[in-house]
Amino acid sequence: MRFIKLTFFLFALVLQAACIDDNLRKIMDGKVKVALDPDIAAPVGQFNITIANLLRNDSLVLQDTTNGSLKIVYRDDSLIRQEVSDILNIPNQPSTSTKAKVGKLNIDGFNIQRSLSIDSVLRNLDSITRSALSVASSLGIPTPFPEIPLQGGGYHSLGSVSTFSNAFFDAGTLQFNMTNNWNATIQTLVIDLQNPGNQSVGKIRFVNVAPNTSQSAQIDLSGKILFSNLSFVIDSIYVPTSTQPVTVSLGQTIQLSVSGTGLRINTAIAQIPGQNLGNDTSTVAFDMDDGEELYEVFLDSGSLDLRFNSSLHLAIACSLQIPGIRDLAGQSVIRGFVIQSGPQGNLIIDLSNKIIDLKLLSQGFNQLQVLFTKAILPSSGNISIDQNDSIEFTYALKNLKFNHVKGYFGQKDIGSSPAAVDLNLSTLKDLGGTFFLANPELKLKVQNSIGAPLNLDLNLSGRKAGQSPVFLNSPNRAIPHPTVLGTTATGQISYNRNNSSLPQLISMPPDSILAAGDIRLNPLGVTDTNFITKNSFIQLGVEMEMPFELSASGVGFGDTLEFDGAVFESLKAATLVFKTINGFPFDFNARFTFMDSTYAPLFSDSLSIMESALINADGEVIETKSNISRLSMNESNLIPVRRAKYLVARLTMQTPQNGTRVVKLYSDYSIILKVGL
Repeated sequence: MRFIKLTFFLFALVLQAACIDDNLRKIMDGKVKVALDPDIAAPVGQFNITIANLLRNDSLVLQDTTNGSLKIVYRDDSLIRQEVSDILNIPNQPSTSTKAKVGKLNIDGFNIQRSLSIDSVLRNLDSITRSALSVASSLGIPTPFPEIPLQGGGYHSLGSVSTFSNAFFDAGTLQFNMTNNWNATIQTLVIDLQNPGNQSVGKIRFVNVAPNTSQSAQIDLSGKILFSNLSFVIDSIYVPTSTQPVTVSLGQTIQLSVSGTGLRINTAIAQIPGQNLGNDTSTVAFDMDDGEELYEVFLDSGSLDLRFNSSLHLAIACSLQIPGIRDLAGQSVIRGFVIQSGPQGNLIIDLSNKIIDLKLLSQGFNQLQVLFTKAILPSSGNISIDQNDSIEFTYALKNLKFNHVKGYFGQKDIGSSPAAVDLNLSTLKDLGGTFFLANPELKLKVQNSIGAPLNLDLNLSGRKAGQSPVFLNSPNRAIPHPTVLGTTATGQISYNRNNSSLPQLISMPPDSILAAGDIRLNPLGVTDTNFITKNSFIQLGVEMEMPFELSASGVGFGDTLEFDGAVFESLKAATLVFKTINGFPFDFNARFTFMDSTYAPLFSDSLSIMESALINADGEVIETKSNISRLSMNESNLIPVRRAKYLVARLTMQTPQNGTRVVKLYSDYSIILKVGL
C-alpha cells in the first residue's frame, strides 16, 4: 500500500508554495514556456505517476514479470521448528534384578574299603565262642567251623571320606558290598552305620552269604546327614557250624566296600566339583515416558551396566547373552565373567553401534530377553555351602543415544510456543478507513525428516487493540513425511480464502500476529512403522503472499505543508485546476485547508479529483478515465488566504461502487496529472 501514500505525497508537491510560487512567477515573467491546454490558463506542472515508479524502493512488493501483477511477499524460513527431542526421548532404563538360589549341588562320590577279620570280631563275642574259634584256628588242620550264635559283633571304624566333612543330602545312595572270605556261611549279618556320637545313619542286612561269595545292600541318603568319619556297629551276627572240616584262621576276613553315588546335597562342608547351575531367563520391559512402542533402536552410544554378587564361597563362571542386542554383523551380545566370593563386582558393556531389537518376543515391542548361564568352578578344598546361597545380578541400560529408532511413537500432540510473525503491515495500519485484501495466501514450506503421519493445527491469530482476535479457522492439515529412513520430505501447505479466514485476519490489519502449531502424531493410530533419526526435525517456513487484489473505502492520507499565501497578493480571484487521466481503479477526493501561523483555518474546500478508471468483471482496468476538477477562490476567499502559512491537504480514496468492488493492481497502471490556474 506504500504506493498510495507516495501518490499522495507526489500529488501534494504541486500544492507547495515554493512550487506554485516559482512556476507562477516564471510563467508571468515569460521565462517559462508551457504547453497550452484549453482547460488550463496558466499551467503549473504535469506529473506522470506509475505504480512501478512508486514501488521501486519497497523490498516487500514483488512484480510478476509475466503479467505485471503486484503483491506483498513476506518470508520466514523457520517459523516453527521441532527437534527430535520434542518427538522422542529414550530415558535411562530402570534397573532390573534377578536373584537365583544355588540350589542342590552335586558332589563327587566316594569309596571306602574295609577288611573285617575274625580276630577283630572275636573280642566282641561271648567267651565260649571266642574259645572255640581260637582253638579251631590253633589246630592248624581242617576242622568244622565253630558256631557263632546270634549276638552283637561290636563297634568298628569304617574309615574317612575325603570329599566332605559333613553333608546333608537331598539325594544319594550308600552302596555296601560284602565279600565273605570266612570258611563258613554267614547266615545273618546286620550292620548299623553310624556318624560320630553313635548317631545311626541306617542299617543293612546280609543273609546266607556262602564262603567266597558277595552280597550287596544299600542305604538311601535322602534327608540324611553324613560325616566324613564313619563307623559301624555289628548289631547281630550268626554263623552256623559247618558240616565239613575246613581251615579255620583268625586272619580270615569279610571285605566291605562302601560307595557313595548320586550324591546331591542341601548343605555341606564339602569339596564342590565344577558343575552347571543352569540358565536364568528374564524378560526386561523397555520403559518409555509416553508409552511409545519401540521395535528397533540403533545406538550411537550407550552401555549395559551390570552388577553382581554371590554369597557362595567359590568362583562362578557366568555368561550374559542378550539375543535382542546385536552388532552390525548380526552377532548378539555375549559376555563372560567370573563372580568371586567377596565384594560386589561390576561389568560395563559398551553398546556403541549396536542394534536393539525389541520385537523378538511375543509382545512384539519394548521387550528384551536376558539370558544368564552359570557354572560353579571346582573348589580347591572343603567349603561351606547351602542350597539357599544365591547369586544376584542387577543390570540397566544407561545413557542411550540413538542413531535411529523404529516403532510406533503413539498418538500425542507436539505443541510449539507462539512466535510473532512480522508482516510489516504498518503501511496498511496507517491508511485508516476500511479495506479488504481478497486473495492472500499463506504457504507453509515443509521440511520433515520424521517418518510418521503428522497433522498440523496451525494456530494463527491476528490481534488489534479494541477488537476481538481473528483466527485462521482452518482445518487440520496433513504434513508430508518421509517413507524412507534418513530422507527428508518437503512440501507445501497452503491457506487461502477457500480454506481459511486468512483474508479477514490480514485485513484487520492486526497489530500483531502470533503463530503456533499443534502437531498431532499418528492421528489415525497405528498405520505403519514410525521412524526417527538423531537429526530428525520438522521445520515450517512461511511465505505470505498478499496480491494487490482488494476493495477499499475511506482510506485517507493527510499532511501539513508550508505555504506562502503572498503568491496571491495581486490576484482578485483564482481557480486551481486539476486535469487527470486516471489509470488507477480508485476514486480520489481531496480537501484543502489554508491555515495561518497559529494553525487557525482561513479557507477550506473539497473536490473530487479523479474518478476510477473503467474495470472489467475481474477488477482489471480496461480504460482510463479523464476528469477535470477545480478549486475556486474569489477575492473574499483570497484575502485571508494571503495570510496563509500552512496548507493542510487530506486525500481519500475508494474502489468503485462505494468501496465494495474488488480490484487488481498492475505495475503499468498510471495517472497523468496536470495542475494549473
